[in-house]
Amino acid sequence: MELELLSYEKENLLPGWKPYYIYLIMVDHQEVGRIVLREGSNEERYYDGHIGYTIEEAYRGHHYSKEACLLLFEIAREKGFKQLMISCSPHNIASRKIIESLPFKYLETKEVPASLKKNFDRGDYLKRIYCLDLEVL
Repeated sequence: MELELLSYEKENLLPGWKPYYIYLIMVDHQEVGRIVLREGSNEERYYDGHIGYTIEEAYRGHHYSKEACLLLFEIAREKGFKQLMISCSPHNIASRKIIESLPFKYLETKEVPASLKKNFDRGDYLKRIYCLDLEVL
């Protein structure tokens, strides 16, 4: 597996949004999904995380998102990240299992503040929040 940089989004962002990198998750020269590395402080990324990923339905169940996260940790270190935040909805059991199989520390389950709800899907306002210290990994 390898991560291939698709784009660095830094212009025409919505108000309050920080730049982010989009990587293709490639397996045997085939795109199986995408993973995003968002810039911003832990506080700014507390509810949506520095990392977001999606795997195409046909490729799910092969631990590709876990492997992609492990590769992204090194990229994040190279870009100067000291810690990474990640979150998931409590009912998203698949993401929760992936996150908890990685060296993230669970912090809390918390409702997204009203001022940030516009950035989340309707009804997806409760988040399990995790942090990873890249300096001790």
